[in-house]
Order: sequence, then C-alpha cells, then structure tokens
Amino acid sequence: MVITLSDGRELTVDLTKISIREYRRLFKDETTPEEEDALLAPCFGLTLEEFEALPYPDYKRVTNAFFERAKNPLSDPNSLSASTST
Repeated sequence: MVITLSDGRELTVDLTKISIREYRRLFKDETTPEEEDALLAPCFGLTLEEFEALPYPDYKRVTNAFFERAKNPLSDPNSLSASTST
C-alpha cells in the first residue's frame, strides 16, 4: 500500500518493520503517543523525527493506511507468505 503525502513523497506501508510484540504495544493504555510514533515510523521508512514532523493530514493518512493494512496483512500478492495458487 502506497500513500502519497502532501509534499508528493510516496511512502509504503511495510508491516515487516514491526514485531507482534510492538504491534500489541500500540493498544496498551500505558503506551505514550511518542512510543506509538516510534513504533509506527519504521513501517513507513521514516525516522521518529520525520514521522513527528508530518503535517496532521499526512499523519492521519499514514496511520489510517497502517491500520487498514494491518487488518489484512497477507492480502499483498507480493508477500512472501501469500498464496501462489489460483
């Protein structure tokens, strides 16, 4: 899944950059927004500083894309674990 930012950059959601342990931390009440940002930033190839500098509409684009992708992580036909049968 590719997201186009307001400045024209294109980012790809890469769920291989987050472990299941890290993913689960996103849903814990004690996880701070800064920790959440640090967990999500690598999934877009961004540093924490780059992620936190995103304009709010871009932040919403990337976080929405992350969770949309996370709902069906194996749907990418290019995924190593995707089915190759037709």
